[in-house]
Amino acid sequence: MEELFLNKLAEAYQTYDRSNMRRHVLIKAIALFLSWFTLSPLMLILDGRWKLLPKWLRIVLFVVSPMMLIIVAVAAIWGCDYYSEHYMLHHFVRRRVVENITGVRLPKYKVVDRGEEWVCFGRSPEHTYDFTMGFKKMPDDDFYKKLDEHFDCFEPGKYSYSAIWGNGMEAPKGESDKDDISFSIDIERVSKTFHIRVGEW
Repeated sequence: MEELFLNKLAEAYQTYDRSNMRRHVLIKAIALFLSWFTLSPLMLILDGRWKLLPKWLRIVLFVVSPMMLIIVAVAAIWGCDYYSEHYMLHHFVRRRVVENITGVRLPKYKVVDRGEEWVCFGRSPEHTYDFTMGFKKMPDDDFYKKLDEHFDCFEPGKYSYSAIWGNGMEAPKGESDKDDISFSIDIERVSKTFHIRVGEW
């Protein structure tokens, strides 16, 4: 009788132990899911201790976790914006690029100042950069004769050139039709500085 009682007690204890273990595993699984959904690095730390998941599955879940997907998406958007801004700030002030767009060979110059403004093309305002450029030395008369041929001259001694491309309009030499760009350059005969304005439209 005593032996039967001890056997029943042992069975009851084993049943309780298995039930308790299942409850602990369930609690850990819920904790892992919540940490994966909200803070995936915590999931790696917890499962590194509990060893509920295979290592490869742990890594896969971390990579495809909502937190990582959000980080990747934000990084991609930021990277595109950074590339676009860097492109605007550096590409269109290069002498070779300006010469290809205007068709006029320019004397050496450097960037003196830079401003930013919002300009409306149609309904939506677009970010536009205004560069003040400075010739390293005053251009000669031959340069201004070339401007007379290629630039607009609405006032004596004031030369202007503008171009837009993209949205179905052909791009100048060396530029891409896929970019929607507005470009303009203004030069005064009596000034050592001139302006380049460039933006997206």
